[in-house]
Amino acid sequence: MSMEEQDILRSAVIEFAEKNIANSAVAIERTGITDDLAISLAAQGFLGAALPAEVGGAGIDRQGYAVILKELASYSPSVSALVLITGSIAGRLLEGKADSLLGKIATGEESFAVSLWPATDRWGNAGELKISGNKISGTRRYVIGRPGGCLVAVTDDGKLVLVKSGFSLWDEDHHLSFRGLKYSVAKIDSGDYEVISSNGVERMEKILSGMDLEISAIALGIARGALAKTVDYTKVRKTFEKPLKDYSTVANNISRLMSELRMAEVALQASGEMNEAEMLMLKVHATDLAKRATKYSLQYHGGYGYIEDFGVEKFYRDAVGLTILLENQVADGMRLSKEVFGEKSGYL
Repeated sequence: MSMEEQDILRSAVIEFAEKNIANSAVAIERTGITDDLAISLAAQGFLGAALPAEVGGAGIDRQGYAVILKELASYSPSVSALVLITGSIAGRLLEGKADSLLGKIATGEESFAVSLWPATDRWGNAGELKISGNKISGTRRYVIGRPGGCLVAVTDDGKLVLVKSGFSLWDEDHHLSFRGLKYSVAKIDSGDYEVISSNGVERMEKILSGMDLEISAIALGIARGALAKTVDYTKVRKTFEKPLKDYSTVANNISRLMSELRMAEVALQASGEMNEAEMLMLKVHATDLAKRATKYSLQYHGGYGYIEDFGVEKFYRDAVGLTILLENQVADGMRLSKEVFGEKSGYL
């Protein structure tokens, strides 16, 4: 996608977000993404942006997809994560296995949820899920997505399974990040399922490790959203009768972060020329930048930063959650070390 096409797409996403997300961002965090919003995303071609046109998606390239993810994340990281789960996770898990279902997911007609276990093994007990005879039963934690439709999970013996009915989801905790999507526990007792792959663990890990560019886009959107609010706030918030922006420490910190962000955005725009190693390097930088930018944003908002209505604290929570849920930092460290040293490194 050319730079001009990216700019046109960016304007379209911003216009949509201003109309459909900006005034609902707090409600999204408190009560979740509504079906109406999901259908609106689908109608604009954003929800199924990365899905092939043959199954009802927009068939957009990765650069255009990154534009959508970044701009949505600057308003609501949860909405951006929903698009990611639909295009990058559902699309790759169900590719060639359930095309008609993918078409319904792309239009918002069908919802999709996935248990992210065992993409990382650092979360502890994920419950037990087994196939016995013609039934699958048990529980799975770490389920994220829109409830009510279908569910994809990995069984205890490593099979990747699509459960079409016969399961229920409930919220276990008030989780740290991406509250618009909710994290759930799935209780499954179903005969309506399909084994997608016998190598579920490998398939899940491969999909998550192949989302470097997409994770970068969400991270940069989070940083952009947080810093934009910080710039606006420090112009009007005064101390000792002077705006916060007039203090050198404040102005310098924000300006340097904005400079880093702009350089990373330029790299993202030119990502069509990147190889896999460079995409990984961009992700490592972007996720680190998101955490630092949101930390300063929270700090400069003072006590107000912790109030949901100011819309800053969600960026801080989601910047951290992004690296926990959708990034395996141990595996990424080894991948990056191998690129730097030219051989297996950093495994001790």
